[in-house]
Amino acid sequence: MKVLITNDDGPLNTQYSPYIRPFVQYILQNRPDWQITVCVPHVQKSWIGKAHIAGKHLSLQFLYSKRDSTDDSYWGPYIEPQLRDSIELFPEQKVNEDIPADAIEWILLDGTPASCVNIGLHHFEDKYDLVISGPNVGRNTSAAYITSSGTVGAAMEAVICDDTRAIALSWAFFDGRKDVPNELMERASARSVDVIEHLVGNWSTHADLYSVNVPLIDSIGPETEAYYAPIWENRWTTIYNGPKINRPVNNDIEDGNESKMISFEWMPDFKGHRPSKHCDPDVKYDMDIIEERRICVTPLRAAFHTVPDLVGKLDLGSSTTRSNDESVAVLTIPRNSYIYEPLQQSIARHLHIPILDSLDAAPSGKGKVFQYGDYEDFDLDRVMDSQNYLVNSYIYRKAIIRKHYLSHTIQRYVSKHPGSILKKAYMESYTIDLDYAEFLDDALDENWELRQELEKNDRWWIVKPSMSDKAQGIRVFKTIEDLQNVFDSFDEEDTDEEIDEETVDDNKIIISQLRHFIIQEYMADPLLLPSMGNRKFHIRCYITCKGDLEVYVYDRMLALFAPKPFSALVSEEYSPTDLDKLGCHLTNTCLQSDADKDLAVMEFGNLTDISREDKSKIIEQIHMIAKDIFLAALNVDRMNFQPLRNAFETFGFDFLVDNSFNVKILEINAYPDFKQTGNDLKGLIYELFDDVVKTCVAPFFQEAEEPQNISNFTKVLDTTSNVWE
Repeated sequence: MKVLITNDDGPLNTQYSPYIRPFVQYILQNRPDWQITVCVPHVQKSWIGKAHIAGKHLSLQFLYSKRDSTDDSYWGPYIEPQLRDSIELFPEQKVNEDIPADAIEWILLDGTPASCVNIGLHHFEDKYDLVISGPNVGRNTSAAYITSSGTVGAAMEAVICDDTRAIALSWAFFDGRKDVPNELMERASARSVDVIEHLVGNWSTHADLYSVNVPLIDSIGPETEAYYAPIWENRWTTIYNGPKINRPVNNDIEDGNESKMISFEWMPDFKGHRPSKHCDPDVKYDMDIIEERRICVTPLRAAFHTVPDLVGKLDLGSSTTRSNDESVAVLTIPRNSYIYEPLQQSIARHLHIPILDSLDAAPSGKGKVFQYGDYEDFDLDRVMDSQNYLVNSYIYRKAIIRKHYLSHTIQRYVSKHPGSILKKAYMESYTIDLDYAEFLDDALDENWELRQELEKNDRWWIVKPSMSDKAQGIRVFKTIEDLQNVFDSFDEEDTDEEIDEETVDDNKIIISQLRHFIIQEYMADPLLLPSMGNRKFHIRCYITCKGDLEVYVYDRMLALFAPKPFSALVSEEYSPTDLDKLGCHLTNTCLQSDADKDLAVMEFGNLTDISREDKSKIIEQIHMIAKDIFLAALNVDRMNFQPLRNAFETFGFDFLVDNSFNVKILEINAYPDFKQTGNDLKGLIYELFDDVVKTCVAPFFQEAEEPQNISNFTKVLDTTSNVWE
């Protein structure tokens, strides 16, 4: 078999191209029936794709190395071949007696990897059976990498320019460990060749080329499994940092050197990825396989992927998403807000309307206006005009967003619908009204059921102010005496002499300003994950309500972890007023330091300790809970939950999971703090707002409702508020 080998990392070089020498040596020693030619760029040409340098005339040089060399030393470069068995480009081949006859010849081309393949296939031999591009230094998984890869680009060139089979080979290293022993590279070469031979012998009629990613791990060997997998169609961000301003000493520009005054540094953010709208959460992509330390094989066609259902003539005169010239979107949130860019990009992608930053700047004609902002920024008179004004919040929804209202809503609904999932998905709860700590005994007399439960002293409870956020005032307790101590600690007034900046309790509340409290059974058996240090966590799920009323669950959920490993409650060791003891029981990221927050938030779907089946079980329960919550709000407390046809709202639902994978709802937040997602997972928020705009905003501007391709939304309810049960 005649094989042309190329790469995008260049010739022998310990720093930039350490993998190709061991790979070529392995083939020569173990596959003597392979006739190989090595032609690579003369310097590293990574990130160049399938490019050619238009207008440039290319030239060759030649290097030679020992077959058994353990380093990257070589003879050369030479401007013509030095061995008798070299490619036949010259009528009289020169022979250099200083170079061993069995030395490896490296043909260097001052072009791109694709140029190496083009010239090799058309000007070196009559016909090659296979092109191998690689091994690349690092993985080529995901759309962001594979479309930029010179390694994959060279393989694609083989198909396009000569219809020759090609395999792009990449060795994925982990934890920055690029440099590995020769013995490990030999085993990686052996397994890579096993995969190549299998593909050549079982070539799919639907594939033009293959992208193969091999994990460069200590255990690589004959037992390392290989799997087919599609490309993860991700989205990326900037790969540059800047601008960097280098002002000249004088202001006179005499030549082009001053063009370097404004520069941008190459600085890819390799963690700044997010899935595209085309990703299916149930599919294992190339990224998933290689992260599992398995070999990933991706069959490819040498073409851009087309969208099959868009064919025929474009009707340019009747775009359904273009409204009249007076229609606008108004974003009355700060431009440096965490969600501004995701929202702005989604509007620009799906709508053809101007984006303003003030409602006053909107035209006063009959055009439609979409406003995204704080509740207080809305023009409530215009809200009544359901034809031309769309806002991102309902007006009345405290039936679900205030804790004591939510408790009342659920309890009344369950009394009429005992088969509802809410019966087991909501922890036993009671509400009390309290102005001052000294009146706790009276408040318990008014709620005798709660007093009876507390007097049993057989369970742990958690007390929460109904209208606070950021974990303010949350405490865990067991007895009435504990609860009294908690409220007494809130009412204590520190004197100036007593204040110690290091011990100030920022988690305190003023009882008389909140008054409404919920007391709820504490989950003593939360699901704990060894890979996350057995820290307690809750699930944050974004759920969007549209109009009157459709409910969509965003299936890309977050897991938010407590700062400390979970510790079971022991009465003799626990004090309900000791905030240090509270850290392992509360999962609110606002209680954590900036250093801890990097490990506090994970995407739920990426948690490795929960099987796919158990994740599906959890998500299914969340869907059912979400549906019944809104049915409960519509049927129990219509005064305090009134969906509007010209509004939508995204709520932050928080859930706990016990060690039997049963889901319990904690609370529901209006205007959730999206920023807690962090920068590493911000792609999840981009995807959320893309689905929100497609589902809730774009139809408002369309003359006719169009079906939406919603990749991460699951509709769990479609009803109207004027239907009574």
